[in-house]
Amino acid sequence: MVSSMTIGAMAFSIVFSIVLFVGLIVFYKRKVGIYVKPLIIGTIGFLVVTQVLEKALHFVVFTNFPNFPGHPWLFGLYGGLAAGVFEELGRFVLFTWLLKKYLDYKGGISFGIGWGGIEAVALTLMMMVPNLMFAVMINQGTFESSLGGGIPGEQLAMIKETLLNQGSSYYLLASVERFFAAFMQIALSLLVLLGVVRRRFAYVIYAILIHAVIDYPVAFYQTGHIKSLWIIELYLAVIGLGSMWFIRRMREVLE
Repeated sequence: MVSSMTIGAMAFSIVFSIVLFVGLIVFYKRKVGIYVKPLIIGTIGFLVVTQVLEKALHFVVFTNFPNFPGHPWLFGLYGGLAAGVFEELGRFVLFTWLLKKYLDYKGGISFGIGWGGIEAVALTLMMMVPNLMFAVMINQGTFESSLGGGIPGEQLAMIKETLLNQGSSYYLLASVERFFAAFMQIALSLLVLLGVVRRRFAYVIYAILIHAVIDYPVAFYQTGHIKSLWIIELYLAVIGLGSMWFIRRMREVLE
């Protein structure tokens, strides 16, 4: 049986991601104001860039190199650079193409909230909704009978074992990760915006490299070479706190 606390933690993570998105809008609307257009463009931009374009690249790469995750150093380098290139170039294109009238601090914050907020919601839903469904099936005794025809038995056993063994803290920590990641996305949006305003593409390169460096260690957890999730969460918390500091400093530069 998957414990009720674990199922509750999954549901909490979904609610938290939505509250985080809305809360960022409300908080920054009171602090600096919010532009609706950059908020919407940031939201749509994240979905198109990461969930369509970047995933298309991943599909091609992993289809041709199925054992790639077995090489964490290369896998981390690829994953970090792919995320950095797609996301930071995506921000740059959107700022220069669709948001020419919103190249100020308020516009950057609005765009960053859209990008980081929808990331929190989308990634949480993609992770938690299937897990919730599987957990309910396991508890009802219908897991194998419902999914046995579409998923290989070995994969079913792995999913079931994972859900039975992972405690509620795993899913609660996912909420902490999304919180700090949202501020990282706002900070990177402001850095790219600074490059657009100053007409210095080097800032976009900096954003790509920073993004890659941030994502690189996460690959070692994803491939099982780092066992402790707490190490990754502490690392991301430090990045998130640094992002908050950068966001405050950028107000003086961009306003």
